[in-house]
Amino acid sequence: MPSSALLTRGDDRSPVLIHVPHASRIIPLELRPDLLLTDVELAAELDEATDTATDEIAAAAQRHTRLKPTTVVNTLSRLVIDPERFPDASEPANAFGRGAVYTRTCTDTPLRTEPYRRAANLLDTYFRPYADAVTAAVDDRLHACGRAVIIDLHSYPAAPSGFEDPAAERPTLCIGTDTVHTPEWLIAAVRSAFVSLPEIGQIAENTPYAGSYVPLRHYGRDERVSSVMIELRRDVYLTDPRTPDDVRVDQLGRALAVLIDAIAAQVAADV
Repeated sequence: MPSSALLTRGDDRSPVLIHVPHASRIIPLELRPDLLLTDVELAAELDEATDTATDEIAAAAQRHTRLKPTTVVNTLSRLVIDPERFPDASEPANAFGRGAVYTRTCTDTPLRTEPYRRAANLLDTYFRPYADAVTAAVDDRLHACGRAVIIDLHSYPAAPSGFEDPAAERPTLCIGTDTVHTPEWLIAAVRSAFVSLPEIGQIAENTPYAGSYVPLRHYGRDERVSSVMIELRRDVYLTDPRTPDDVRVDQLGRALAVLIDAIAAQVAADV
């Protein structure tokens, strides 16, 4: 089974990799019978779970940058596997059925039977090939530039899902950070790139989501790999759960391009 990671290689001089893990609604037909939802219920679950049009924002950023970043887009839904979870018992989201293989929906109803007998097969078939592809893309940036900077691109609904803390702040832009892999200059660069957009009001860190993706081979081990998560509240750029506002997508892409160019300049100055 080939990886579901769609790779677009960037300029050799760009250390930036945009990671878009949750933009797809595609579920292979052979996996559909295992999902305990009607077609209507599944459509609603995908509306809430999918980071709709984050791949379009990444594509807009590519059009507007001076040095094209590498992009990795997951072409399958996170309901197949979630590539950003730990694939073992250490994953905190296992507690509410939202680990690497989901067994509960956004509203905490059953998505798959528990325990799910095909979980190991999904990890072998989808999770590990995807993780290997992203790891190889990061290694490619390290080889080309001596540094790799991951922009982990996500979005989230204005109202909290059933597994979330309903009291957590839900700013228009959440910056997710890691204590090892997110330097202060990178946080400042995100704020600077997005703060002038009229759609972006409040910017906060690590609420309602925290952390940022780093491949397991590099996580906590290789400080040449930096990472920052960008979580956009969906009402900033969607007119409904499935429909992006093209003008706002392009504006967000331009802001992301400003960030990408600033990262490239910072890394070039440091090397």
